Amino acid sequence: MTTTTPHTIRAVPLQPADLPVIEQVLAGIRPRIQADGGDIELHSASGDTVVVRMQGKCMGCIQSGETLGAIRRQLMHALGKAVRVIPALER
Repeated sequence: MTTTTPHTIRAVPLQPADLPVIEQVLAGIRPRIQADGGDIELHSASGDTVVVRMQGKCMGCIQSGETLGAIRRQLMHALGKAVRVIPALER
């Protein structure tokens, strides 16, 4: 019988060294978002929060919550940290 170790997710703050990983995750999902007429970019990251700017058709899209959830899961896996992903408030 083979056992696997679950990926550990820690509740620690984001650090400047995490920014390239965040950008890499966003770069990986960006082509799918652009294919639907939208775009996404990193606005800021601090504490446990990643703020992204939704653009194009993503702004106000009914499925943007699902997109943010997918990004959150990918970031938590890539960083090994508990994070939340929220959209930037546009004025």
